[in-house]
Amino acid sequence: MRCRPATNLDQVDESQLEEDLNRYIRLAKELSVNDAVVVDRAGLCMDSRVILKCRIPLCRYYDACSNCPPHTGDFQENQEAIRKYKKGILLRWEFPRDAMLDPASNIRKSVFEYISIIESAAFYDGYYLACGFATGSCRHLCDKKECRLLKRPELGCRFPLLARPSMEAMGFDVYGMAAGAGWKIFPAGKGCPEQIQALNRIGLVLIA
Repeated sequence: MRCRPATNLDQVDESQLEEDLNRYIRLAKELSVNDAVVVDRAGLCMDSRVILKCRIPLCRYYDACSNCPPHTGDFQENQEAIRKYKKGILLRWEFPRDAMLDPASNIRKSVFEYISIIESAAFYDGYYLACGFATGSCRHLCDKKECRLLKRPELGCRFPLLARPSMEAMGFDVYGMAAGAGWKIFPAGKGCPEQIQALNRIGLVLIA
């Protein structure tokens, strides 16, 4: 793993940043990503209605996980912090429908691992505020056991370097961002139509 001195993020060298972003995309492809694109500040779409969807209809993980609403902070404060980033990488993994809907599948866990690897690469390149967001609840890392950080905080998180909020939990308009990247994805849930044979997981790593 490379390690560079911390970068002055207000005066980041644009050519170096572009080179690094391309390298992170190559890394993502090594991690089986189907698509990865650089997004700028204008492409970081957030909407408070996304978090509303965590409650209507009520998600099983709402208030049951330290990285799910209402434990992900104030939307306006999060939005203000996110807007300070000017570059990130949006990632898309495509999986067979049956594998995605299989409760025993490790697909959800793998995305958390991949996001952590890319975030870590950027961190050690000097982008010390690099921040990654996965997809779905991090309770999949714990095989849906109760969230220890909520229930027994003195014991801490089981996966402190992997667990993180999903894009949706922070209020990112994931479908809108995916559409902006030119990706054709379908909303999917328990009633997912059988003609949809491939489903997607979307992640984001903010770099600088």
